[in-house]
Amino acid sequence: MRSPGKGIWRSAATNPKLALVGLTRTQAEQAVRDGVAALQMGEAQAAQRAFRGAIDAGFGSAQLWLMLAEAARLAGDLEGQEEALERLLALDPHNLRGLLMRGDCHAGRGAVRAATSFYGAAVAAAAKAGPLPQWLNEEVERAKASLAGAAERYQRSLLDRLAAEREAAGPRFAEALDILLGRKRTYVQQPSAFYFPGLPQRQFYEPEEFGWAGELEASIPAIRAELEAVIAEGADFRPYVEDDPDRPHRDFHGMHGDPSWGAFYLWKDGAVVQENAARCPAAMAALADLPLSRIGARTPSVLFSLLRPGAHIPPHHGMLNCRLICHLPLIVPPGCWLRVGNETRQWEQSRLLVFDDSIEHEAKNDSDLTRIVLLFDIWRPELTAAEREAICAMFDAIDSFRP
Repeated sequence: MRSPGKGIWRSAATNPKLALVGLTRTQAEQAVRDGVAALQMGEAQAAQRAFRGAIDAGFGSAQLWLMLAEAARLAGDLEGQEEALERLLALDPHNLRGLLMRGDCHAGRGAVRAATSFYGAAVAAAAKAGPLPQWLNEEVERAKASLAGAAERYQRSLLDRLAAEREAAGPRFAEALDILLGRKRTYVQQPSAFYFPGLPQRQFYEPEEFGWAGELEASIPAIRAELEAVIAEGADFRPYVEDDPDRPHRDFHGMHGDPSWGAFYLWKDGAVVQENAARCPAAMAALADLPLSRIGARTPSVLFSLLRPGAHIPPHHGMLNCRLICHLPLIVPPGCWLRVGNETRQWEQSRLLVFDDSIEHEAKNDSDLTRIVLLFDIWRPELTAAEREAICAMFDAIDSFRP
């Protein structure tokens, strides 16, 4: 233990009246030295008496309360240790050693929740403290291990007790429980261009929620045949991320001009690409009656979206939360995945995939074959017709503005 320094006497120096009770300053300093010597000799009770004498004489300080707590701990005086630590932490709430010892006191009493609270505060204090001596680092690691063990026991207990409720309540409650336990994090809509409030924070929608999905899925063979013909004819799949010559360069995770993520557009920037659409009549017919989001020169986008082997689309957010993105699987080898928020799914043959791209999402092709889906966007089903019209009018007003 470090020898007491002049800081011990700061409270007496700033308030000389404190030095008038019992001991003089010189006597109190000697009492502290005697206490330190007693601790070094393993005479814990003698150290307690010495430190208590200095404190009762009005020379208390955070460091002296800590030394008294150490002496009480060695003497097996839990009550005295807790009193000293309480006074210490009142003076210095972030005292690392004091927080660790307070956690140990609660652990000794079997008060696990209280112990983890102090261990957690100690770990947080250690993270801000800079380099620590080896012995104190070891104490912090012990606290971390205790926290991890307590968290594991807590999670296991809660999951066991709520197994039936989790099954009965369904995936939303299961996800809420995972977020509570820190097994998942909270993801929310963060569109880059326009946020419409009050819409459900849902990562994926199921095809069964859309009356038109079954008929669309039935058209997959015909659309796939058109895709294969387009490929055989040497279709020009442009990089999905390209610079706009009328705008400054904006970096998208280094994917500008990257052909590993390619696009063959049937609709682009809200307008039909006539030449490409003429080559894919089945695809155009299948989408004709769908609620495509038609927002001026922004949407819909309809394209064959290509992802080559090993390609990774980094985490990002889409422009709008008033639409959903749909993927109709056409060529989907196993090992290709899409993560939206907390949930990761793989594309399945003959099953539509619908998600909110304003929530953080990423995709990767971990196979050795190219993945291609028909990508298009639809209105959020929760929006009323009047709201859709208002959104369109708003963007028309934005686009028509001339400063």
